[in-house]
Amino acid sequence: MKAPSVVARPVAEARLLLEEAGVRVASISETAPPGGSPAGPMRVVQERQTEEGVHLVTAASIVLAESYDTNI
Repeated sequence: MKAPSVVARPVAEARLLLEEAGVRVASISETAPPGGSPAGPMRVVQERQTEEGVHLVTAASIVLAESYDTNI
């Protein structure tokens, strides 16, 4: 059975989605840039499926200011 993709999902949501699909989460590790981690919520940035289950790599999201205009 192929696991659903959980890339870009929040960690808790990703874990729940995988468990509901009957997929074992083998590990969750965290990564950050050398200068430190952003303060946003943790999201899945990479997933790797093995015989043991799915290994997830997470990183903090960047929180944009409310007034930030992405249409510039």
